[in-house]
Amino acid sequence: MKRRKLFWLFGMAALCLVLFTIIDARLENTSSVIMGGAQGAYVTSDTVTFEDPNAEAEPTAEDLLDWPEVDFEDPSNQYRMVRDETNFLLSSAFIPEDLAEIPGYRLSISSVALPYLEALMDAAREAGFTIYVAGAYRTYGHQNYLFNSKASQIAAGMGIDDYMDPDYQLAVEEARTITAFPGSSEHQLGLAVDLMDRQYSSWVYENMNQEFYAWLDEHCAEYGFIKRYPTKKLLLTGWDEPWHYRFVGKEAATFIMEHDLCYEEFYAHYHPEFTF
Repeated sequence: MKRRKLFWLFGMAALCLVLFTIIDARLENTSSVIMGGAQGAYVTSDTVTFEDPNAEAEPTAEDLLDWPEVDFEDPSNQYRMVRDETNFLLSSAFIPEDLAEIPGYRLSISSVALPYLEALMDAAREAGFTIYVAGAYRTYGHQNYLFNSKASQIAAGMGIDDYMDPDYQLAVEEARTITAFPGSSEHQLGLAVDLMDRQYSSWVYENMNQEFYAWLDEHCAEYGFIKRYPTKKLLLTGWDEPWHYRFVGKEAATFIMEHDLCYEEFYAHYHPEFTF
């Protein structure tokens, strides 16, 4: 009987110790908060936290970067933006006014970008690489032809030969993920080039010369170009075209490549309303 009573006393003592620990911890987390009123009444609460309304927000990694000054309203700059079907060119008839032919090719690019492209190609050759321009400026009509050809090819594979067939739209939607919709291709800006080490019958990046692209990625910014659609930025840009390079000027290109940004991230810094 005495043993039972002893166990009971020990149990109650342990329970009291646990309750005391809980109550003490809770009291340490409470605060006396003034709630106003004639006497400035105080209440005790453990649900109110204090923040200094005048405190400055902690700077983000983006804030700490020394972003270059860019005047996007200046029509003479090279920061015009076209990304996808929500950022079309203003007109299907848009043609850059300053196109110039790339020597040795029946292709054109902006005359502002041309000397930088030629210098980049010369440097690549000096480094021991063969460099080939597989694509440059495209008209709206040419892009329209490429897109419709891809949609028709997909439709044929689905057994659809009539573009009036309601199911043809499925082929069109799939084509949008492969070929830029007319009016949304950067090639129409006259600022983009597809660079390769030779002419390929099938554009599969894994089968291309990776040493060549490693060199390009390291040096393209020196000539004002960026790798526009890198694989690792697919979810942000919507495209996986590691051979596509765009001229943006040396200052912006250096900043973008050094900080591992895509053009969407760069553009959005200056246009907070822009979403991607």
